[in-house]
Amino acid sequence: MPAEVSAQALRQELDHLLSMHSLDALGERSRADLQRFVELLSKWNRVWNLTAVRDPKEMLSRHVVDSLSLLPVIDNYIDTFVDAGPADVDLLDMGSGAGLPVLPLAIARRGLRCLSVERTMKKARFQRQVVLELELHDVDVRSDRIQDVHAQARIVTSRAFTAPADFLELASGYIVKGGLAIVMLGCAERMPKTLPAGWQLSSLQKVSTPASDAERHIAVCIMRGV
Repeated sequence: MPAEVSAQALRQELDHLLSMHSLDALGERSRADLQRFVELLSKWNRVWNLTAVRDPKEMLSRHVVDSLSLLPVIDNYIDTFVDAGPADVDLLDMGSGAGLPVLPLAIARRGLRCLSVERTMKKARFQRQVVLELELHDVDVRSDRIQDVHAQARIVTSRAFTAPADFLELASGYIVKGGLAIVMLGCAERMPKTLPAGWQLSSLQKVSTPASDAERHIAVCIMRGV
């Protein structure tokens, strides 16, 4: 980590951001692991260029908290939906980069069976190090093209992997009937009016970003079947 950002300052910033985004319920272990994730990301980023964001505090707001904005959708689905078909994993993250959003979600919800697919070897290696160090036993990281992966998931997500329509088209091959695709957006207008076959838009939610001026939305789509 850069010397100008102490571990104490990073933790204070994390606690502040979690409070601002109504994530106060996260426990001590999750908070400590989220801080460690950012410390590792900052360290590896100096050599491997995993993200354009260099400031650890900015990593908290732009990467960690942004990823955690999916928690209410995931919690509601996992807790209330029992009609989906059998799945290999609970959550599949396509083109996960440095582990976003999958690793912050796995830290916050241990026991969530996650598959992270990232074809760039250096980014997959970083993710595996985080999984090892933080003992995220329910996370599997694969350095493959998504087209070479064979798995069925209850939830499929992606963060800046491809255009929304293309993501949904691709996700159709990996989602169980009744499963969710969570599309992370900037402007709501990026969401197409007509979705690929089988998909139904359930909600398009604006995400509160009090620590940023950036516009953020989450589109939740349900696979009804072709």
